[in-house]
Amino acid sequence: MQPGTEAPRPLEGNLVRLRALEESDAQLLNPFFNDPEVLENLTLIFPQPVAGFVEFWKGQRGDPSRLNLAIETLEGGETIGACGLEGIGLSAAPEFGIWIGRPWWNRGYGTDATRTLCRFAFSEMGVHRVTLHVYTTNPRAVRAYEKVGFKLEGTQREDMFKGGRWIDSHVMGLLASEFAG
Repeated sequence: MQPGTEAPRPLEGNLVRLRALEESDAQLLNPFFNDPEVLENLTLIFPQPVAGFVEFWKGQRGDPSRLNLAIETLEGGETIGACGLEGIGLSAAPEFGIWIGRPWWNRGYGTDATRTLCRFAFSEMGVHRVTLHVYTTNPRAVRAYEKVGFKLEGTQREDMFKGGRWIDSHVMGLLASEFAG
């Protein structure tokens, strides 16, 4: 490493910092989490009260097979969403998930958070492969995942009933050897 340069922090990207979720994040994140356009891309169907968000967080924080992180902008330190891995140590491929509040869409934050968490999983956790599911009705997310290096591995037909209809989901995967982040 050249003098005057420092290695990137493990949970810091170019635009975002990932950090542990705190109970106080519920008040900040729940309004974005309850946005119908955000929920449209998640497996959850109904909005929930702040108490439900806190209950979800508390129920998962002690589970060693899950890593849930808040997404915070580097510039301004705003908490804008959450991402995580599920199935750590239980399979060869923990599953990635992410959501970001609509005011921060189309600014590169999702791509950066995805890249940052994958880099952490591969270099710090020794994960060999990360997998994810994304609805075919969410092309913006598919593009973000492809930018990080995820490859389409298959399509699960009529995988989820949302908005009064059955929709397909893509299965995508990224190997540590393919990651260039």
